[in-house]
Parts: sequence; structure tokens; C-alpha cells
Amino acid sequence: MWQRSVEEHGFAIIPDVLAGEDISRLSGDLADAQLRRSRAGVRHALRNPAVAGLAQDSRLLRIAKGVLGSKAFPFRATLFDKSPASNWLVVWHQDTALPLRNKQEVQGWGPWSVKDGVIYAHAPADALSQVMALPGYGFASPPR
Repeated sequence: MWQRSVEEHGFAIIPDVLAGEDISRLSGDLADAQLRRSRAGVRHALRNPAVAGLAQDSRLLRIAKGVLGSKAFPFRATLFDKSPASNWLVVWHQDTALPLRNKQEVQGWGPWSVKDGVIYAHAPADALSQVMALPGYGFASPPR
């Protein structure tokens, strides 16, 4: 099962989570939206109602809750615009900076930065173990 793959390998490939019409609808909504785009895409895409709605979809929530527990919630969505017209090389990496509501000096967090008006801090391993990425979304479980 896919949960076992996540436990053993840190990831799972789960085919056909979203239907083609879900992707088409979201693509159309995003094409019509006035989103602030960089060369790479859109940060903080949860501000968009179509993206926020999909982030609450039971299919995505079921996956996040299956790994993080029943209180998992979407906290970040990023749209990467990877196409023949807009593409760039990104080497394999792990995002370790998390968006936060406010800056508090806490052991293990930092350095701090601001991206598109949102405060970020590099997080310690115990916080990162409570975060997972789904296609374009970040889900988290509340701190233990």
C-alpha cells in the first residue's frame, strides 16, 4: 500500500488521485485568475479560491491524513509553471523553509526570510517530519 512506501522510502506514487476534469477545471480557473507570477510560477497559491477548494478535496486530505494523522491540514500551495515557454533547472533538494504567521525566536528555527510578504524560517527536523507535499500542496499536522 502507498503508506508503506512513504514509511520506507519517504514518498509514494499514487496514480489517478485527481481526475482529468479536475485538472482541466483548475487549469482554466488559474488561466482566468489574476495571479502574481514569477518566472517560476506562483507562491502562496492557496490565496486563490480554486486552489484553496482543491486543497480541501477529500481525496487529497485522505492521503495527507493517512500519513500525518487526522488533524492534517493544507498550509501551502505553490504553482510551478513548467512548460516549453517557461522552464528552469532545479536540482534535487528538500525545501526546509516553512511559511509562518509571525516571527518568534525559537531554538532550531532560522535563518528567517520574507518571500512575497510572508515570513519564512528554516525548520528543524522534528517540524519537517510533520510536513508532506502532495501535487503542488503542502500539508502539515499540528505540533505535538
